[in-house]
Amino acid sequence: MHSDEGAIIRSCIEGNSEIYAILVDRYKEMIYNIAYRMVGDLEAANDIAQESFISAYSALKDFKGTAKFSSWLCSIALNKCRDHLKRLKPYVALDEIADTVPCSYGMNPEGELLRKQLADRIQEALNALPDEYREAIILKHMEGLDYKEMEALLNVRADTLKVRTHRARDMMKKLLGQWCAHD
Repeated sequence: MHSDEGAIIRSCIEGNSEIYAILVDRYKEMIYNIAYRMVGDLEAANDIAQESFISAYSALKDFKGTAKFSSWLCSIALNKCRDHLKRLKPYVALDEIADTVPCSYGMNPEGELLRKQLADRIQEALNALPDEYREAIILKHMEGLDYKEMEALLNVRADTLKVRTHRARDMMKKLLGQWCAHD
């Protein structure tokens, strides 16, 4: 936890709600990115991020400080994402994970079209993953968390998360390899 986060949280609990904006500013991009990558919809990601900060503020008195505030906030956001995905067909943007793609295209107009189609296929492959694999790959490869941080966030052993991440990459490579072979 940042040295001032404890003081900010105590101040919020004591009734100084304006100071909460410091925590929102500090973590809004991270929470929005997680939400967007989990649900793949800009509007829904904004709503989920806002709901996450509101829920966190309402539950500040329950924050024990045993984990980092950012991890606690991420777990709230992930739960909001899970709830959203239960109501909808999951759609998650993941064009940034290019290293899972076993084929490449040039940077000419035709190549750009193929790259767009490939990005859509990456999205489809990610959507085909079970939620726990999708969460693992997003937190590891998109948010850059290490396995210990993921363990604290998801309450799943680091060894299990390594396996999930590895299997998710393998499943995506297999799906994407099949699609590229057909092109």
